[in-house]
Amino acid sequence: MARLEILVGGGADETGRRGRAHRERALRGELVRLAPGRFVVADEWRRATPGERHIARVKALHDRLAPWLVVSHASAAALHGLPWPGEFPVTVEVIDPLRATGQSLRSVHKRAGLGRTLRTSSMVANGRALTDLASTVVDLAVSCPLRTSVPAVDQALARGCSPEELCTALDSSAAVQFRARAERALVLGDGRSGSPGESVARVALDEVGAPPPVLQHEFRDGSGTIGFVDFWFPDQGVVLEFDGRVKYADAAMRAAGMTAADVLVAEKRREDRLRRHPDIRAVGRIGVAETDDTDQLRAVLRSLGVPTARARFTTVR
Repeated sequence: MARLEILVGGGADETGRRGRAHRERALRGELVRLAPGRFVVADEWRRATPGERHIARVKALHDRLAPWLVVSHASAAALHGLPWPGEFPVTVEVIDPLRATGQSLRSVHKRAGLGRTLRTSSMVANGRALTDLASTVVDLAVSCPLRTSVPAVDQALARGCSPEELCTALDSSAAVQFRARAERALVLGDGRSGSPGESVARVALDEVGAPPPVLQHEFRDGSGTIGFVDFWFPDQGVVLEFDGRVKYADAAMRAAGMTAADVLVAEKRREDRLRRHPDIRAVGRIGVAETDDTDQLRAVLRSLGVPTARARFTTVR
């Protein structure tokens, strides 16, 4: 992960000339202002990932935050490298152990932490406390839609967090509001998920009441391993694959020397082998369009013979 250098101006020297120069550069679009007297180079900001940009916001505010404030929620997710849909919030999120109610300021969102036992780790750069991985994931499960929290739960499990550890963290959070949603996120969590997109697709399948699929099931034939499929519905004999554009568009996701066309041909041959497998009755594909539209998703599942029912979880996504 790249490191965005924080430029300090305005009060950085006795004359204030450095701060004035930074402000003028920001007006010209050469710098991006993150907080009063805190800037980053605009070109570096544009090249950075959403996570890197949000981490820069956290670092820009570090020396202006009370020492007892603990970085949490989306801000902790960025520091832990957890998946997040699109850009992170502009405000830095923290837990205040002294507050019984939340408080939203211009650059900081303080969440109530009075009476809560906080499990923390430390930022490497400046020693600021942040919620540990399990607590961060649980906070997201409580405060965010399932389509945001389940990919984070999946990644935490893949990194070695146990389901029991996440349940303990949920109990420690003392959450009441949206607790049912958080519990559902933990139930849906599966460390075998192949990507955040597949995690969101699994939430969509749950929303339409599809049977719980087996993830990353391996199929073999006389020639050896065919591959691991995204979703396998054994009772229906149906394989469902999630098509994320990244494996075709991003060269880093392809084997050395392979073009996007090569990937398409290899995927077609793999699918042909799957269709010839005696255990498989049908193979289908879904993408972002289907996971974002329950009617489309139901139509695909219906065409494959996968039953749907009323969603098992009906609170806000």
